Amino acid sequence: MGDANGVPAQGSPSGPPRLTAGGLVSGGRYELLEPHGGVAGQAFWRARDKRLGREVALTFVDPLPGEQPPGSATGVLDRTVALTRVYSDGLARVLDVIRGRAGGIVVSEWVPGLSLAAAVGDPDPDSAVAAMWGLADAATRAAEHGLVLGVDSPDRIRVTEDGRALLAFPGVSRDSDTRSDVRGLGMVLYTLLTGRWPGPLPGGSELHEPRDGRPGAAPVDDDDEPLDPTVVGTGVPPESAVLAMRSLDGSSVSSAATVRSMIADRAGGPVRAASSRGHAVPAAPGHGDPVAGPRDRPGDGTGGLARVVTPDRQSHGGLDTDRYGADRYDADRIDEAYPQPDEATQKRRWQIMAGTSAAAVVVIALLSAWLLGALAGGGDETPLSQQLDAIERAAQASRSAATTEPASDESGPGETEPTREAPSTPVTVSDVTSWQPVGSAGVAENSSSAANVADGDRSTSWSTDTYRNQLGDGGAAYKPGVGLLLTLDGEQETRRVVVHSDDDGVRFEVRVADSASPDSLEDTTLLGEGTIRDGSGTVTIDEPEESRYLIVWFTRLGTSGPESYAASISEILLTR
Repeated sequence: MGDANGVPAQGSPSGPPRLTAGGLVSGGRYELLEPHGGVAGQAFWRARDKRLGREVALTFVDPLPGEQPPGSATGVLDRTVALTRVYSDGLARVLDVIRGRAGGIVVSEWVPGLSLAAAVGDPDPDSAVAAMWGLADAATRAAEHGLVLGVDSPDRIRVTEDGRALLAFPGVSRDSDTRSDVRGLGMVLYTLLTGRWPGPLPGGSELHEPRDGRPGAAPVDDDDEPLDPTVVGTGVPPESAVLAMRSLDGSSVSSAATVRSMIADRAGGPVRAASSRGHAVPAAPGHGDPVAGPRDRPGDGTGGLARVVTPDRQSHGGLDTDRYGADRYDADRIDEAYPQPDEATQKRRWQIMAGTSAAAVVVIALLSAWLLGALAGGGDETPLSQQLDAIERAAQASRSAATTEPASDESGPGETEPTREAPSTPVTVSDVTSWQPVGSAGVAENSSSAANVADGDRSTSWSTDTYRNQLGDGGAAYKPGVGLLLTLDGEQETRRVVVHSDDDGVRFEVRVADSASPDSLEDTTLLGEGTIRDGSGTVTIDEPEESRYLIVWFTRLGTSGPESYAASISEILLTR
């Protein structure tokens, strides 16, 4: 089934390598779960990464029939590796490329949802164009880098749970080019509109059996050209049909950027998920955003294409704004947001207030004494800077003395609270990947360089994308945050996290998760927060939790210009 490295060996001249569900590849790391089709020299599988406990998409790349290994496989792997430079909503990120003597495996993130064939079993023409934005954006960004996306088969496409068409099994064939990408976009759109695939399948497709089958072939006219979608499908908007046909014929659309622009015009821009209530709001693409088309569209609960719903109500903090713009006060939410402090907390607040007042009195008294001495013409020859330093030291001493926690009334003579030993034992990190919640805009960023934060070398780094607006929950923010998921060497407590970066002002949270692929921040536990100043930021965790998975979640980026927000992280050190 493969060579010694776990990469499939060359198959017979008439078919792909023999792969079966339950088989292990790449030294036993990946367990094959189910086939998802393929083309000549490539087979698509859903698999489980046994090391990290998550599902992945595998594209097995082999020489074409009649070739000597590695043959065309090397070119496919090289072109697909280059796609790691493309960050877009419509492309599953490539996690790894494993090369062998006869071919290789492309490991990509698994995209939950449906195959294209299953998604168009009941086509939704009204949502088809909006579903295409991310895929068109990915093809556009690939072309900007001089690359090709390789949209050639319905087997490569999956439709996410929130209704976005996405290239799920990357593997760029040697006959792919920018024109074939444009035609591929037209073919996918045509299929979303009608449920039919408008053209022949790629060579070798008959050698692979997809789990859900494939869309049926579109009917053709006397010239063997696909019929107009308005004739083939039911309820297909004429404007959407024109967009599909223009992309297919190659005469009036020559670039993926044009297709993306036409989709934006037709759909009113990309669609963002407004809240967990399932509504969506349109958002115009930002030219400076790393991914101008958001990753989210609301699902309709059926697993098919999502329908855009006019937002009757949007969430704004603790208030609900109904469709008429009236704010409704929610007392329960306000009480949850501002709970009454307990007695111990109230006592400590009074101590801090008293300490601050005492410090202010000391400073005023010292300044008054100095001013009176100066006005009286005293003989103090001490320089002014030294006198002010002395005043500041006295004020600091006063603040420290006033805010020191008094001993508990229940403590006996000589009893003191034991001090915890400072964290000093390094925590070993076995793997690092980029992470973001399911449904967050864009994709997890630059995962190929994520391991640089745990390699012990501060000359290497991982960087976020550059944004026009700061991260956050405001309307101008593209996404609430970006994260790194660190897999530790076994479950253990982490008591201190130090993040090194040259970007001042970067804010981050330390969280733990129960798995390597938590869906949301609600699936994680917040342990502490920090800010990077003068090259590093430290979080000391008072109540650590045992976990194998730790997330550093960045909520604010550094600033290098009025519309330039990014962060570069050189190292993350963990101790216990």
